[in-house]
Amino acid sequence: MAKSPSKVISDDEEKLYGEGSETKQEDEEDEEEWPGWLPDGWIMEVNRCDDGTIYRYYTSPISGLTFTMRTEVLNYLFSGMDERFLKSNNCATDKKLLTTHDWLPTNWIIEIRAGGENMNNMYKIILDDRADKLKFYVYPPAGVRLFSKEDVLLYIKESKITRFDLNGECDTNTSDNILATVEFNPSSLPKGWVKELVFRKTKDAVRRDPYYTDPISNYSFRTKKSAMLYVQTGNVPKRAFIQRTSVHDLYSFEKSADLD
Repeated sequence: MAKSPSKVISDDEEKLYGEGSETKQEDEEDEEEWPGWLPDGWIMEVNRCDDGTIYRYYTSPISGLTFTMRTEVLNYLFSGMDERFLKSNNCATDKKLLTTHDWLPTNWIIEIRAGGENMNNMYKIILDDRADKLKFYVYPPAGVRLFSKEDVLLYIKESKITRFDLNGECDTNTSDNILATVEFNPSSLPKGWVKELVFRKTKDAVRRDPYYTDPISNYSFRTKKSAMLYVQTGNVPKRAFIQRTSVHDLYSFEKSADLD
């Protein structure tokens, strides 16, 4: 049986192979090398796909927004958006609605329902301090609805759902008496922003109107896109407005007037 011919590698070839290995090693190191244009404190994540494609992700430590291109990061930095995020975060600590609900976990929302005989009045009663309004804490992913801070904290700690008796004052099995839902710190917006979803009855159906409110200026925006544009540029769109009753005052009540 013939032997496989042996191959002798010359000094020049050995040097060439060695250079190739070093180049490959340098390329791998370059993947993780911190780019000089990226500010300190930013988060850079590098992922290599099976086909060898390299993806880099750059995340702002202030806003949490992530970008995949250098031009996107630089445009973001020049926009002054981080400064507005910081200003908004500092202002948020002074708002009663936020400070009284800073214990509420992420992805939980507040649900406001009409109580008693006020269900048919819908949104109008939310502006009336004398009307029956009930506040619930809802975790949509699990379909959990609770009535108090203590109930929420118990659920978070022990996964126990506390039952509550409303004495027929509010039917939680229907969505017909929902006045509004409130979400704190919606994604992609600075801390302190509030998203409202207001339910209004029309002749044929129930309309759901979203509002995004800035804690600094108290401006409200009808779409998330216009709210983000305002944060990025500081320019107020034509359709932005300041609500007659502040969102922070609107939902700071506890339980219902008749159930206290």
